[in-house]
Amino acid sequence: MDWWILELIFVAAMFMVIGVLGPLIKRFGKAYAADVFQANPRTGKSYLVLMDFAYYMIFGAYILFVIKWEPDTGWADTVNADQVQASVARLGGMVLLMGLLHGLNVLSLPLIGRVFTLNRRLDDEVVAGPRAA
Repeated sequence: MDWWILELIFVAAMFMVIGVLGPLIKRFGKAYAADVFQANPRTGKSYLVLMDFAYYMIFGAYILFVIKWEPDTGWADTVNADQVQASVARLGGMVLLMGLLHGLNVLSLPLIGRVFTLNRRLDDEVVAGPRAA
């Protein structure tokens, strides 16, 4: 098999991983986000939409960064073990990046939800202030 056929298979696999894991993360994360943003559900929905855009932009950019347009130094014209290993490492790098960013999002989401809740309470107090006077 020529090196570029492996590259096409690799790119298809990358898009497939994004297309499968993205919706799964979103599906199982909706309840968590609803709990975090229960004081302001509209903000939670907007936040999820923005995170979806960020998800596809980050991993779309990752794919563009790691695509090979010509064989690497030391690669043969036909696929060998080094080429397969390099492709698997690039795919593993994307999955690792997904996991790290997802973990960071899960850990930071309660802080973000708390800040938005406090901002809303402050806004409500400012609006209620002139009425009370």
